[in-house]
Amino acid sequence: MNWYDKDGTLLDVATANDLLGDAEYKRVDLTEVSSRDRSVVHIVSTVWLGLDHAHGDGPPILFETMVFGEGSWVDQDCQRYSTLLEAQVGHAEQVALVAATVPDEVITELPAWPEQGGAR
Repeated sequence: MNWYDKDGTLLDVATANDLLGDAEYKRVDLTEVSSRDRSVVHIVSTVWLGLDHAHGDGPPILFETMVFGEGSWVDQDCQRYSTLLEAQVGHAEQVALVAATVPDEVITELPAWPEQGGAR
């Protein structure tokens, strides 16, 4: 199993472990998409995984976007990417897809996870 930083450079396990403990480093983007009356709330989260989730089969998969919401902190959608740029573009695409399903949507960039959920 290989560990990589956000730029795709191989890491030793100790450095990877340090970075995994750094919430700011792990977070790529975190966005809340809600209805104005807050009857619908989704969280779109994109993070650096560090560990190659392609497991050596093709380019390393190092980032993941997950969509949470509709009263459940169980993921509703998951997309994975090889590069930081792909992850940033994919995050924006997922936010747009979710926003298209929410009436009178409000899109808010979040500095950290809301306290109500256990998913991170």
